Amino acid sequence: MNCPNCNTQLPAGTAFCPECGARVGTPSQVLRVLQGRYELTKKLGQGGMGSVYLASDRRLSTIHWAVKEMGDDAITSPLERQHAGDAFRQEAELLASLSHPNLPRVTDHFQEGGKNYLVMEFVPGETLLSYCLHLGLPRPLPEVLGWAGQLCDVLGYLHGQRPPVIFRDLKPANVMLTPEGQLKLIDFGIARLFKPGQSHDTQAFGTMGYSAPEQYGRGQTDARSDVYSLGVMLHQLLTGFDPAAAPFRLPPANQVNPAVPAVVSAALIRATNNEPDQRFASVAELRQALRSSGDLIHRAAMPQPTLAPATGASVAIVGGVPTYAPAQQSTTLARVAFWMGAISLGMMALAMLMVGIGAATQVRGGDLSNWAGFGVLLSLLPFFTGPAATIVGVVALTRPQIKATAHGRRDAIVGVASGMITLLFCCVIAALLSSSASSS
Repeated sequence: MNCPNCNTQLPAGTAFCPECGARVGTPSQVLRVLQGRYELTKKLGQGGMGSVYLASDRRLSTIHWAVKEMGDDAITSPLERQHAGDAFRQEAELLASLSHPNLPRVTDHFQEGGKNYLVMEFVPGETLLSYCLHLGLPRPLPEVLGWAGQLCDVLGYLHGQRPPVIFRDLKPANVMLTPEGQLKLIDFGIARLFKPGQSHDTQAFGTMGYSAPEQYGRGQTDARSDVYSLGVMLHQLLTGFDPAAAPFRLPPANQVNPAVPAVVSAALIRATNNEPDQRFASVAELRQALRSSGDLIHRAAMPQPTLAPATGASVAIVGGVPTYAPAQQSTTLARVAFWMGAISLGMMALAMLMVGIGAATQVRGGDLSNWAGFGVLLSLLPFFTGPAATIVGVVALTRPQIKATAHGRRDAIVGVASGMITLLFCCVIAALLSSSASSS
């Protein structure tokens, strides 16, 4: 084999050339080489704006980079191709001008083979999406508020640029978590510079459920749009509620997960208000509101927990968004339906038994015994509460909050079934009474 840099003949299996120091790769190790320098060795992921590869550096043999590739092969419209290219170059120029501990460092960008490439710092670890998929939600309050401190830091830095930089696509898939617990924002493909005086954005971008309503043609995005997305993401991390299930209609966090303090829930309600004027004006205000809970750890570096999710936790992907094990056991309506149905069924079963005993012991030609009379009286209350349990259970099943509970659907179904069986037992009682009356 020969060195790809200086063409020196080398023994098989040589890792680095002794003449020039270049890393020597084999066809099975190196996918391709860019600019005669960056050796793409592994595909790390696929995003909306292109693929990301792990790359080694022939000039700096101990350094690894993340190389983002944007190809426009699948884009047929010339206008869309131009927009995609402009967005990629914007990301490169934007990141190159920024410097913050929670942002990846950009070192190079270029075109080769009709494709655009961006070379940036390789961030070890995983996205918050991946992290939560295998550990489950909700996450502990101190951990989430520690992340909130870091995200407020970096968003405050972006919003403090002149002009301000609006991220616009904050979600778990766009946040990397390093083994040391540090967060880094990735994928600036739809970030934009805020232009005062513009009534609305020229294009609608973002992820449904996480992005603010104004990103869909209702107004211009500004710092409050990132406040909204941060509030949605924190809500999901603390509750496990899927924001895509009910876009722009998040239930209060402390209703989904009672462990969330009321002050944190109130802060998230304000942060995710559909009207920008009703939200916090800045991430600094949101941070201050969260700090009042006494649990916000400024720029905390939380180690990754080693505990597995609780027994019975489940994880599913719905429309590209994770749905996790719920924190709340049931909803109020579902619990009411459960107990109302169960009690009604028990009372009606006892009434049916008493009427049955009364019918069996009735003297031929005589009146019904006291057993049957007491049974009829006992059946009056469940005659009304049984159908009511069915109605309440059906209503509970139609509420979106029931998706974020562990046993809410089960409780509601039990309430519906119990109410219907109660009515069936009522019919049996009527038949027994009718049979007794005809025999007398």
